[in-house]
Amino acid sequence: MITAISLIEIAAKWRKESDYVGKEGVLIIYNGEVQSWVNVLRNPEHWVSGCYAISENNEIWQTIAGDEYNGALMWLRIFEPA
Repeated sequence: MITAISLIEIAAKWRKESDYVGKEGVLIIYNGEVQSWVNVLRNPEHWVSGCYAISENNEIWQTIAGDEYNGALMWLRIFEPA
């Protein structure tokens, strides 16, 4: 199972290697790999259930419900840094 810490580490490494530090937006991560960067979190139906989105300040959302054909139903915030 993927943890918030591992998602934060994956995102930080990708942002640094891809020169996206300081560009805001969110990274979409699925099966432990970065799939995309988007400027605003939107369109859960474009992703399958089980994707994660992580902002530059380490807020984390997960897509839930839905199906493979129609995509996920919504983004649910699952982690907010203290």
